[in-house]
Amino acid sequence: MWNLFKLSIRNVFRNRGRSGLTMGAIGFGVFFTMLIGSFIEGLGNVMIDDIVLGKTGALQVHRKGYDDVRENQPLDLDFDDKGKEVKLVQTAPGVRAVSGRIIFGGLLNNGSQSTMFQGTAYDPKQEFVALPWAKFGLAGKAVGDDPQRPNGAVLGEQLSAAMQLAPGTVATLQAATREGRQNALDLDILGVQNNGNAFEAQRLVNVPLVFAQDLLGMKGRVTELAVALKDREQIEEVAADLRSRLGPEWEVQTWMQLRPNVADVVRFQKQILMVIAVVFLVIAVIGVVNTMLMAVLERTREIGTMMAVGVRRGRITYLFLLEGLALAAIGGTAGIALAGGIVWVIAGRGGLASTAPGSTAVYHIIPAMPLSLVLPTFLAATLGTLAAAAWPAWRAARLNPVDALRAL
Repeated sequence: MWNLFKLSIRNVFRNRGRSGLTMGAIGFGVFFTMLIGSFIEGLGNVMIDDIVLGKTGALQVHRKGYDDVRENQPLDLDFDDKGKEVKLVQTAPGVRAVSGRIIFGGLLNNGSQSTMFQGTAYDPKQEFVALPWAKFGLAGKAVGDDPQRPNGAVLGEQLSAAMQLAPGTVATLQAATREGRQNALDLDILGVQNNGNAFEAQRLVNVPLVFAQDLLGMKGRVTELAVALKDREQIEEVAADLRSRLGPEWEVQTWMQLRPNVADVVRFQKQILMVIAVVFLVIAVIGVVNTMLMAVLERTREIGTMMAVGVRRGRITYLFLLEGLALAAIGGTAGIALAGGIVWVIAGRGGLASTAPGSTAVYHIIPAMPLSLVLPTFLAATLGTLAAAAWPAWRAARLNPVDALRAL
């Protein structure tokens, strides 16, 4: 087999022009598959990071039944922000940080007009540790940045523009307390945030947790825990462990359950990548079939000579398959190396800046080439090439030795 391998390498370089074109076709398919796949991987990572590190956390913990009435922003499914359940979550294996929150709604008033808002209340000391991207797109100061204004809030960019509430102005929040009474408190506008979601930014109000607890009559209470993990790959294991620790009276949801649309988009992007990969690999396979058939036709007498001196048909089949394998290995490696070099340069420069439709927030897409992309692509190119070489190899092995020796 080793001798056959060396012979196959020699045969590949006998006609360097044709072999170069074939390896170029394979490399082209692998290169573009890897390059497009790297940017799709990078885009997916940005979308996931935006949710996990900036909005929901990797996991969220609520009282049982909260998810069923989430849109109503229930306050009666609250719990002690320093209770035993919170400590169980904080000390669970794999948990990096936890931030207690209250999600609530009401009216925002600028002194002359009012509009509905969706508020998120948190302790900034906990929130910005658990969600380091929570300040993304912020202009001005964040919640908790100004000790002189403890009631400082951050508004969504669209909401700020519509209500003419720039940093430094004062507004009033009106909301129903946990018992159903109406209450109102003044707050100072510290900053304006474009968090990449134009729809959310139309109603977004972030306030200190203590402010919301006073406004809603919920001192020492929260309605959810945003949980950050040490390793995102262990999200299902950590979620299962927390469900076991907390018991049936609690809900533990992953970011995929909280934002299924994002998970669907990431999944769809990978499906598109598969379609692109198939197209490029089909192009490469056609080139391999042509090259191998030409090799069989040109070397008919050589094949006949090999058979005449006792080389078995199976070894001739192996020889042509090994030639196809060599073409795939060289072309595929070159394509991966070229794509990897480009990805390395772009990633080293901070990626490509991009904005979401309808948003002014700038994201940096950093392409990535994980082994989960490299290995399947290389394997697919290799198997596709072997499949393309199979028929020419079979045809070569089925030649009649006498007829082959008579061929011109």
